Amino acid sequence: MDRSALVSVIVETVEDYRVTMLGGADPAGGSSRLFGPSGLLDSLGLVSVLVEIEQKIADRHGVAVSLMDDRAMSESSSPFRTIDSLADYVMRQLAAGPAS
Repeated sequence: MDRSALVSVIVETVEDYRVTMLGGADPAGGSSRLFGPSGLLDSLGLVSVLVEIEQKIADRHGVAVSLMDDRAMSESSSPFRTIDSLADYVMRQLAAGPAS
């Protein structure tokens, strides 16, 4: 899975969630803030989107990832800040392989 495909999955998932829950969505891009002040998602939205992203990656690319694990929580800077930071985190996780 390349990074641009991953960013597309994340953007699609965030926009779909916002359309479903809010009835509309502004276009999201790599620098769009996911969570926190001025973020696109609240805490419930973040969890819902992360679960959906995990499922889409598994379904479309045959790769299992867990985005809400100890690795994410131990990062010095939250991987959930922006779409780009989440994509970078997932790419590092994929490169490292399954958690032991």
